[in-house]
Amino acid sequence: MADYFTSDINALHIIGRMDLPLMGLTYARLNNAVADTATGEQAAFQEAPGGPPARIAGLWRIVRDDLQNILGQSTENLHAAAATMVHIAETYEQTDTDSGKAILATDWGPGGSPSGTIDGERIPDEAQPPVRIAG
Repeated sequence: MADYFTSDINALHIIGRMDLPLMGLTYARLNNAVADTATGEQAAFQEAPGGPPARIAGLWRIVRDDLQNILGQSTENLHAAAATMVHIAETYEQTDTDSGKAILATDWGPGGSPSGTIDGERIPDEAQPPVRIAG
């Protein structure tokens, strides 16, 4: 039977391969949704149709760009943290028991089903949209 060390390594894999990438995917989608608000900005902030932009338009642009950048940078940070978790797990896995290594190989190998996951935890199967940073 594998020791507790194996379950700790498995938890690091779950965090690095499932949880943080799914959070990054969510943040990337939000980043893109906020960025897409720029397309309707002019019409949304006109005092009258065809008229000059309202004074708040410039303030909105600043807030939108800041939020967009925070979401984009958070996405990148989540993916960096995920890669670090996987690296740590793979490094510690080398010192695990033979039975622990076998369990991890079965769980995380092709067609494997990691133990210790909860409903909704999965390896993201969709591509993440590119992060858009406001200039």
